[in-house]
Amino acid sequence: MPMSRPERANGERGSVLMLMPAAFMILLVLGAIAVDLTAIRVGQRSLLSSATDAANDAVTVGLDEDAFRSGSGYRLDPQRVREAVYAVLYAKGILNHLTSLPTIVIHPDRSVTVRLEGTVEHIFARALPGASDPVPVHAEATARVVAH
Repeated sequence: MPMSRPERANGERGSVLMLMPAAFMILLVLGAIAVDLTAIRVGQRSLLSSATDAANDAVTVGLDEDAFRSGSGYRLDPQRVREAVYAVLYAKGILNHLTSLPTIVIHPDRSVTVRLEGTVEHIFARALPGASDPVPVHAEATARVVAH
């Protein structure tokens, strides 16, 4: 006995075709959200990387050579530290994208902390009303001198 197909109700024919555009739009919106969140995360990581590089260069390039050569030990020259931080940020191309000047703190234990603040623009959310504001991102890194 051959298998018969179940009977369809008259109003159900083509209903799947009606849902496909809605499913496609949902997938498109979810993809756009994922791209925007990834862009924000990449911007945060980039700022953190820049702060880390700047702090590292500050403790190495910021050495007060005159004090070191005279036998006074390892000291940091505040002017050289500042110049090293700004050189790194300029070389990375983010100096003009910061929302405020970098905060540079030289600690008594010969460590340097660099704090950066910036913003990351949305990629797709700009098309939505109220969601086009840039997202603020912050980064802080500390580098220490280890003398052997």
